[in-house]
Amino acid sequence: MLLSTRRDESDYLGLFRLFSPGRLILIATLGVGAYLFVDAGHNLLNSYHLVNDESRLQSEVDGLQTQLDELQQVRDYLRTDDYVEYMARRVFGLVLPGETLVVVDAPTPEAQNQEDDTRTWWQRLFGNDSGP
Repeated sequence: MLLSTRRDESDYLGLFRLFSPGRLILIATLGVGAYLFVDAGHNLLNSYHLVNDESRLQSEVDGLQTQLDELQQVRDYLRTDDYVEYMARRVFGLVLPGETLVVVDAPTPEAQNQEDDTRTWWQRLFGNDSGP
């Protein structure tokens, strides 16, 4: 019986040495340290992506602001009396009181026979008749 007690004590002391409080604290500290290291890397990567997204979105906002300014200028022009008068005259054919509307019907140009003219465009433009 004495022998089995020593064996049990020996096993207990071996396990105690293997899993001593100092070693358990070291293993726990290394585990927490590894977790914090991985978490810090993950946060750094997220921060990098957020900075890239922020700069891309800021440039998009700047472009949209420029487009908004241009559209507001067009809207302001379309609300002016000059534009309304232009549209009334050109599109609707209206005239101011005291003015007379004159419609000019220009004759259509006669179609030239393109098959007979074998000169190049610059010869026709500059009048070089030395062609075939």
